[in-house]
Amino acid sequence: MLRMIDGDRQFDEMRWQLVPRWETAFTTKLSTINAKSETVFESRLYKSLIVRQRCIVPLSGFFEWKKDGTTKRPFKIQLRDGAIMSVAAVWDTWHYGTPDERRSFSILTTAANDFMREIHDRMPVILGAADLDEWLDPETHEQDVLQKLMKSSPSAWLTSSEVSTLVNSPKNNTAEVLK
Repeated sequence: MLRMIDGDRQFDEMRWQLVPRWETAFTTKLSTINAKSETVFESRLYKSLIVRQRCIVPLSGFFEWKKDGTTKRPFKIQLRDGAIMSVAAVWDTWHYGTPDERRSFSILTTAANDFMREIHDRMPVILGAADLDEWLDPETHEQDVLQKLMKSSPSAWLTSSEVSTLVNSPKNNTAEVLK
């Protein structure tokens, strides 16, 4: 993840699924892979993180499943120009200052734009290049400013392709899932 540390951008490895600092082990039964941008300011878990601990998740794309009757068809969504997308997220540290210290994050989601609505009703918050500095700036605390950043990206940014149902299992960690 990309975050600001002492005024400098820094990449760090973190676990995807935010583990609250109050958990006794570095695991949680909570559903914290994603956080709804519309409710983060009211959430006990996310309201302090959204104003002080934001990061960017660099992705080449993401998978989403389109309901088609009783089946679901998997799609890979990526930026039309093939660039790496910058997805908004929040992070936290579990057992800060101890030898067990670990970091984890949740991706922020928002309502789907017109393009994504054909596949799913939600999507990650994909930040434009002009928004990256403000998103990472630890001096940006105002809810109205942050809410303006947590919006659906323009539909024109995105493209998709249907992929193999092999993507339905994390055991299938091969290029075959993209066929």
